[in-house]
Amino acid sequence: MRLLFLGMPGLFSFLVLEGLIARGFKASAVLLTGSESDVLRPLYVPEAGRETHPAGEAELHIVNPSVGIGVRVDGGGAAEGGHPLAGTGTFAASYGGPLRLATREGIPAYASGDIGHREVRRWLGEMAVDVVCVACWDRVIPASALAIPRLGFLNVHPSLLPFYRGPYPLFWQFREGERVTGATVHWMDGGLDTGDIAGQRELLFEDGMRGAEAEALCATAGASLAADVLEALGRGKDVRERQTEGGSYFGRPSAADFSVDAGWHVRRAFNFMRGTAEWRIPFRYEGDATVRWFRDALAWREGAPGESAGGGAVWAAFRGGSVLALEGQEGRTTVVSG
Repeated sequence: MRLLFLGMPGLFSFLVLEGLIARGFKASAVLLTGSESDVLRPLYVPEAGRETHPAGEAELHIVNPSVGIGVRVDGGGAAEGGHPLAGTGTFAASYGGPLRLATREGIPAYASGDIGHREVRRWLGEMAVDVVCVACWDRVIPASALAIPRLGFLNVHPSLLPFYRGPYPLFWQFREGERVTGATVHWMDGGLDTGDIAGQRELLFEDGMRGAEAEALCATAGASLAADVLEALGRGKDVRERQTEGGSYFGRPSAADFSVDAGWHVRRAFNFMRGTAEWRIPFRYEGDATVRWFRDALAWREGAPGESAGGGAVWAAFRGGSVLALEGQEGRTTVVSG
């Protein structure tokens, strides 16, 4: 089965592609999202045993799918722009991961800013792939492109569809206080995450889980699901089931969506701040006639705190307990008139 992989140079795409390769699915090519000026830009093309565009010389525009912050990164892994994961093992492993995997496996890699462009569609037709596997793509894929592969496009999505459709499902699951999440592999259609489901797996959010950890959890499960689906397709089995009615869709969060309500249960508040702190947007908290700004959460407990915190941290009261939170960079407390 001929497979094309679509993704972004971030953790989710890296882990899905890595998982597919580990299960024996070597893509015919890797296509990464690029700038608007990229029609079909070669990043790595094996030729006569050498690289015509070595990964070490490639420069890509990176957008972390969970964080949404653009940075410039060279092929050697040096990062600029203050990415939330810069300097961590997670960032080092995930930056440019799909490109590094492609060069390691000898898979041609390209960047495109418009998969609906006639030149890209012509290339897709010439590739004659059976199926396209997508793990993070930041633009709508038009019907003219979706119709080209023999079997269609499969997308790996980090939620239990039809719930939490949209580009930032993990953020909204943290915000809504979900304890159960999941990974879904679905067929892409003209809607946003509305296509028939090919497979799902339920997963659990652990208390205090970071956004990158949740991403890795869903990506790893999604890669396994996608491999199962591809194996079934290889046996000639049609794997699809219509999504149930209803569901939900969420777009890009605004700064206001980082407010934490003192009426939330303490566990929900703690897990939301832990899971989304990497966005580096201060959490607004209003309680006891004051407004405080937090940047992260360290711990939570039931009931009122038994001691003061100090060291830039404060205990914030929520329903059922308190969260030990780090004060934001503003370091300010506002008295609410009333």
